[in-house]
Amino acid sequence: MFGWRRRSEGFEWREYVRTTVLVRRADRQRRIDDARLAAVEKVKNAADAGADAGRASASFVGSQFSKLLSIIIEALLDFAAAAFHLATRWSKFLFAVIADAFRGLAGRFGIALGDAFKGPADAVRAKARLLPDVARKSPVKPRHIAGAAAALGLIYFGGPMLRSADGIAVAEHSADGPALVSVSTELSGRAIAIAGDLMRVDGVVVRVANVEAPQSRQPCFRADGRRWDCASAAKSGLARVVRGQRVTCTPSGQDADGYVSAQCSVGESDVATELVRNGYVFAVSSFFSSLGSEEEAARNAKKGIWQGEIQRPQEWRDQQWQDAKRGAPDGCPIKGFVRASSKFYALPWAADYDRAKVRTNKGERWFCSEDEAKAAGFVSSSRS
Repeated sequence: MFGWRRRSEGFEWREYVRTTVLVRRADRQRRIDDARLAAVEKVKNAADAGADAGRASASFVGSQFSKLLSIIIEALLDFAAAAFHLATRWSKFLFAVIADAFRGLAGRFGIALGDAFKGPADAVRAKARLLPDVARKSPVKPRHIAGAAAALGLIYFGGPMLRSADGIAVAEHSADGPALVSVSTELSGRAIAIAGDLMRVDGVVVRVANVEAPQSRQPCFRADGRRWDCASAAKSGLARVVRGQRVTCTPSGQDADGYVSAQCSVGESDVATELVRNGYVFAVSSFFSSLGSEEEAARNAKKGIWQGEIQRPQEWRDQQWQDAKRGAPDGCPIKGFVRASSKFYALPWAADYDRAKVRTNKGERWFCSEDEAKAAGFVSSSRS
């Protein structure tokens, strides 16, 4: 009897425990499902809110741009109307002056012109007295000029900004030729000098704008006539300017070799100014460049390249071209050669120009221009 009760009680206890476990497990699963549904709902709400905010922002920007465009168009129309009105007034004035002159000339020779010019001739005297007030009473107001200047400024400066919004695509040289690389509007980081006006910043090869370094094969002479390696000195000078410093460059475009052309600075100092000031490189004349005075000061102080005789790089390249042209087949001085199944061309001033041999039986050839070499599948040598 007691044994049976014990067995029965034990059986009921196991059922109770099993039922409790199942209930709790089901409750836990239900809470997990509820939490997952709540999270999904929050994500959907956040996505909807973000989409609404994006549409609102786009609508606001579009409305502001439309207002700005309408203001600019209105200013241009006002300026055009004012200019037309002013031109009309001046044309009437000039006509009156000419009419009075003809009338006086005809009267001197006794020619009666009648009253054909009487009205304009009488008007010219009154206009002559009011001539100083023409400018003051001109319909062209300062706001017209300001509006036109703003429109031109927006076109001049806004165009490059829009073009560079997604970065500047530049060509990074490799063994297989130039490859396009997307560069942001600003580069910043440690720099490594490659040449007197060329350095690598943040993994991108940058050409310092508004300066030009001597070519690697270009001869330089000291005051006593001894030759020295001014190209290596320019590279060392650039290395000293940027060594251990954070360099910041703002790209302005792409040079003829496919490198980024940029205005670079180290702290408060402009890299191009430091290079020219110390006589490491030449200043390149341009509308936005003001390095001419720095070059003149370095020349007077006989610093760096100015301590002796030297040609400007372009003058030296022109001379090299003419010298190579005289000794090249058909007067075509560019060498096209093959290295490791890759096609390169070397210009007469390239570092490897003298070493390159043109073997026509291997598909190598001479070219008269860079465009001709590129059309044949050749790319500029990395040391050109």
